[in-house]
Amino acid sequence: MLEKVENRDLEKLKNLFKDIRFYMGNSVLDGTMGEAYVDNISNPKFAILIVRKYCFISGNIEKENLYKLINNKLTQYILIPSDNLKSIIEEIFKDSVNKLERYSIKKNPVFDKKKLQEYINKVSKEYNIQAIDNKIANRIKEEKFINITDNYEKNGVGYYCTYNNEIIGVASSNIFYKDGIEVNIKVKDEYRRKGIATALASKLILKCLEENKKISWDAANLWSVGLAEKLGFEYDSTYNIYKLI
Repeated sequence: MLEKVENRDLEKLKNLFKDIRFYMGNSVLDGTMGEAYVDNISNPKFAILIVRKYCFISGNIEKENLYKLINNKLTQYILIPSDNLKSIIEEIFKDSVNKLERYSIKKNPVFDKKKLQEYINKVSKEYNIQAIDNKIANRIKEEKFINITDNYEKNGVGYYCTYNNEIIGVASSNIFYKDGIEVNIKVKDEYRRKGIATALASKLILKCLEENKKISWDAANLWSVGLAEKLGFEYDSTYNIYKLI
């Protein structure tokens, strides 16, 4: 029903994925990560983008074909559909799908470098923040601490925090684009409210500014929205995601 899209043809799909909720799909459209599939590359009316655990779905497709596609191929992914497909997914899967919310953050933030540095300086000296190198990237993956960029030495940028040699926090690229990164951030519960997440994110933002990388933030919860706003980002909108159960 769908054919895989070669990198040379990815530009043809961009009109289907203009909404901000599809922003992470730009890593696929850039040809840097993931895979794209389309109904007809010569005249695309429906397409999907798959990157990490996400599947972005947009366009027009018959209800029966959408059911078969999701049920046979996409059950392991978090589904992020266009507006015209949300009600169809809710109808055809009824009690077998979880409907959750995510929060889009505007993509052209203005940062106060001085304030970001102040956040970094406020963290107690007992917490050690350093740049992630390839060795630490492998350790983060082995400990399954958080999802970060593969081939880190080439494509990754981020910082980690340790306490007594224990990794307690990470702010890093996960999904990446030709011109920037998507932030992924985590601090262990027992070390929250100590300014560590703010400092890690501040270090990452300053590094991206230094390297002329755009930095994108998409929030899974209101805590993440609040942190993004504190750093200089601006909330945009709420959207729905779906996971089969």
